[in-house]
Parts: sequence; C-alpha cells; structure tokens
Amino acid sequence: MLERFEVEVRNVEDISRTFTNAIQVLESVGFKILSCDKQRAELQGPGLNSTKQNPLLGATAIQLHCLYDSIKLQASLGGVATMEYFLRWFPIGLGLVLGTLFALVGGVVFGRANGIPFGVPWAPGFTWLLVAYTLAFLPVMPWFFIAPWMTRMIRKRTTLALETLLQKAVMKAQT
Repeated sequence: MLERFEVEVRNVEDISRTFTNAIQVLESVGFKILSCDKQRAELQGPGLNSTKQNPLLGATAIQLHCLYDSIKLQASLGGVATMEYFLRWFPIGLGLVLGTLFALVGGVVFGRANGIPFGVPWAPGFTWLLVAYTLAFLPVMPWFFIAPWMTRMIRKRTTLALETLLQKAVMKAQT
C-alpha cells in the first residue's frame, strides 16, 4: 500500500488563483491532469527514478481540493515507494550476481589452473563459495545502512516540496 501525504493551507485570500498556480507548477514538472473542475483536480505524475529529479515527482497521484478559504493537497508517494524498493533490493541482487560470478568463474579457472576440480588451493569446493560470496558482499554492505537513510531523505524532500508548492502558490496568488 502506498504511503499518503496531506497538507492544507488555510485563510487563502484568492483560492481560484492559488488553485490555478498549483496546477500550473505540477503540469510544468510532468504531471497530467486526469480531472479538473473549479474546486477539485486530480493529477498523475510520471514517478521518481533518480534523486536528481524534481522532488515533486516523488508523488505519483495528487488531488487538490478547494474549500471555502483553504486548499488541501493529498498525495500518494508512489515515486518514493519505487526508490525505496530499488534501494532495498538492488544491493542484494548485485551481491548475489557478483558472488555467483566470482564463485563460478574464479572456482573453475583457478581450480583447473591448480589441478583441483573447483575452488582455489587454500579454499577448495564449498569453502570457495563462502569466500566468493563474502568478497562479493563486502563492497555492498554499506548500502544496507545507506539505503534506509536515502529513503528517509527522499521522503522528506518530497513532502517538503509538496508543502512548499502550496505555500508558494498562495504567495503568488496574493501578488
């Protein structure tokens, strides 16, 4: 289930201009309008594939609601979830692929060169598999600590960008 985020700005003087400003900003970063009337809009974004992209793309679905003197933004953080999934599984997959490559290629090549069926002279057979996977996972290990930190950073940047979007739309409407 996707994480949801909500932010509301109250005491908005010109609600229609604020609403229009917010929609224009979202359209300019790649969101598509699914439905829109004078008080409600539903937009869908392309998603987030890199930390170098606009943090607004961390939200994949956005609903804007205008009430009497407030504007409310509700967002599904699908782009954040995509990056979290990637950051969780990529290091594991990389370690497994590198471990398998090291184990098979190194075991066969070094084993035959040294006259043993599989492995190296100091780690024949199954012991070589343990050594190969350990060596493959050593450079990947920091990512088990970096990934949760990056996920929190991406989520924070996205939520801050959504809050800033509404605040700037209100300020622009007042000028």
